[in-house]
Amino acid sequence: MKNKIKYNILIVDDVADNLVIVEKILISDGYSIEKAVDGLSALRLVNERDFDLILLDIMMPIMSGLDVCRYLKVDPKTASIPVIFLTANADRDTLTKAYNVGGSDYIRKPFFKEELLARVSSRLKLRDYEKNLEQKVELRTKEISDTQVKLMHVLGGISEGHSMETYLHVKRVTEFTYKLAKLYGMDDQEAKMLKDASSLHDIGKLGVRDNILHKRDKLTKKEYKEMQKHVVFGVDMLKYSELPLFKAATIVVNQHHEKYDGTGYPHKLKGTNIHIYGRVVALADVFDALLNKRSYKEKWTQQEVISYIKDMSGKHFDPNLINIFTKNIDVFLNIYDLKPEAEVITTKINSKKRGKIMEWLLGRL
Repeated sequence: MKNKIKYNILIVDDVADNLVIVEKILISDGYSIEKAVDGLSALRLVNERDFDLILLDIMMPIMSGLDVCRYLKVDPKTASIPVIFLTANADRDTLTKAYNVGGSDYIRKPFFKEELLARVSSRLKLRDYEKNLEQKVELRTKEISDTQVKLMHVLGGISEGHSMETYLHVKRVTEFTYKLAKLYGMDDQEAKMLKDASSLHDIGKLGVRDNILHKRDKLTKKEYKEMQKHVVFGVDMLKYSELPLFKAATIVVNQHHEKYDGTGYPHKLKGTNIHIYGRVVALADVFDALLNKRSYKEKWTQQEVISYIKDMSGKHFDPNLINIFTKNIDVFLNIYDLKPEAEVITTKINSKKRGKIMEWLLGRL
């Protein structure tokens, strides 16, 4: 066997002698062969087996090779299989149609053995190169996406105040968000996107003065108004990105402080006028904040938090989400097993430095 790789090739021709000739030539060079005497048989075979290449006669009864190729190219499962046409009619009009329906090459009948093997070998090498290139692109795209997500989590930690505990708050909120989104009925792809987007829910705090952001006493009315501006700051940071992840993050930033009864900020949206992303993250954020100590408050007991959350159904939170949340409370409490990660930024960073770090990181997203 001359070919190290066992390629599977389908030959389609309504003339039995042509099938025999092509089959013998290709088998002699180590290829695995399947044959079909008409277009319908060929289409059935490609649905049953995987083929690396199809050699397809153009002039056939019932269904021409052009029609067969057209069907192959509109089906995502078979569109990538290269097709080499075998034709005795190689006029300009026929070849134009052959290329228009997705043909990769053609071999004029009668052909000689060396030509057939050379065309087949070249087309298979090109196919392998394209597949390897596609895999590399997919891998690189995934690496870039993963890097963006990691940077978003770091940004979220920096915006929250750069301590280990606030970093873990962001981390837990993302996990709560994902669980709640899945239980709500989002598909996995959307739930994962919302999970990553939620890490930036308070990114606008980068624009809030440190003496307000880290104040240990209750904020004055004026200071609270200043704190509320973090929503606007966050939206301004993210709103120009066209990436779906950042569009989702913009919604989260803009609406996670809205309340179901319309008393939230900044837009006083009510009920389902609040995007589901905002409603989900609002619940995840408050749940974690209440269960943990902050500079301005002691942590609440689990029972106090659960009781409060239920009390806020229809007021602060979406009643449907509260129902889902309370029925699955153990799932959310288990998230507190999260452990600190080695790469967490824990040093004290003032707002000016945070801004510079933010600018650098955003330039890489």
